[in-house]
Amino acid sequence: MKKVLNKILTILVLVFCMSILALPAESTPITGKVGSTVHVYLMNQDPDPADSGKYLDLRWRVVVTKIGTIDELEFYLDAGYPFLFEAGDSPKKSLGRVVPSNEMEEYYVLHYKLKVAGDALKGEHNVSLRWNDGSGGYTEKYFTLYVDPSKPDFTIGALRTSPERLVQDTDEALLKVDIANIGSEDAENVKIALSLPEGFDASYAYSDEDALGTINESESKTAYFYIDTAEGLQPGEYNATITITYKEDDDEDNQYRTKLLPLNIPIKGSPYLVIESVKTSPAEVYPGTYVSLLINVKNTGSEEVDAASLRVFKDSTQPFDFDEKSDFIGKLKPGESGEALIRVQVKEDAPPKKYLLDVELRGVETNKDTVVLFSRTAQLVVCPAKESSTSLLLPIVIIIAAALVVGIVLYKKRKK
Repeated sequence: MKKVLNKILTILVLVFCMSILALPAESTPITGKVGSTVHVYLMNQDPDPADSGKYLDLRWRVVVTKIGTIDELEFYLDAGYPFLFEAGDSPKKSLGRVVPSNEMEEYYVLHYKLKVAGDALKGEHNVSLRWNDGSGGYTEKYFTLYVDPSKPDFTIGALRTSPERLVQDTDEALLKVDIANIGSEDAENVKIALSLPEGFDASYAYSDEDALGTINESESKTAYFYIDTAEGLQPGEYNATITITYKEDDDEDNQYRTKLLPLNIPIKGSPYLVIESVKTSPAEVYPGTYVSLLINVKNTGSEEVDAASLRVFKDSTQPFDFDEKSDFIGKLKPGESGEALIRVQVKEDAPPKKYLLDVELRGVETNKDTVVLFSRTAQLVVCPAKESSTSLLLPIVIIIAAALVVGIVLYKKRKK
């Protein structure tokens, strides 16, 4: 009985030892053909995390155990987007012929230099390294690399305007746009360009551009633009585009980069007064006469105006005097018209031609207590002066008198 137990124990010990020998070593980091003589460990990536648009150094520790000779130990790095082979390296590398020495293990360093795409997203990205294992097969191992782009990034902050309420037909309106760098790196040589939609124009050359210099990380600067808005521009939000060009701090390629951001320009509703027509009484105007100007004013805007009035400005170079320079029109709803009457004295020496009178239309925007002013012109045509009846009779009288004198002279000669 004791002999049987000893045999059983001996068998169990042998089975246990064989099972232990059959288990793979925990330190073996590779997958693939069992019994491979090559082990690869990622030593480091520099920088860690990798930065978009920058170069990345990868180093692996290659350990070859003392089992036979490997005629050609080759490695192939399969690195897809966002990693690029733009630094002179190729995916395939060889360590040549590996011959065992007196040491139990041989150590090598495998180096790759890659470039990270400029638009690489933040997060984990996998690469794989494949090599022949010295026994006719190959081994492949996956490694995870982390990318955290360190670069400028921009957003638009506050938009302020002067005047505070932008309306149609405004010249040299000031737009102040805050540009914030929300990235993790300074931006250098920052230039801003404003692309305007239909109905808007730059007030003058380059007034739709601004140079901001360097915008440091987590800081902002203000871009200034001067624009004109067109007559008839309807209230609403208009889509413009901000184009930001900049260079990244310490950029090895020294390249300008571009980012486009949307900018909404608000146009508010408002009254808009125009002169529709000008009538004169009498219909024809002559030097040395009085004339009444009946000026028709219309509100073509989108808001009501209270206490609309008209005022004419006297120009010392024009041959006119005014009994009254202004007239009250009253409330005008959108689309409504009203009239103003102005009395004008035309001077005797007024040259016959078309004159343009400077006119100001004024009112108060209903429910807002905002005074609105509009500069307009009213046309007045002065005709050539009429010849008087006296001036027409004078030549006739002269002719008759001359005829009488001639007749008397002839009569006296005959009598002699």
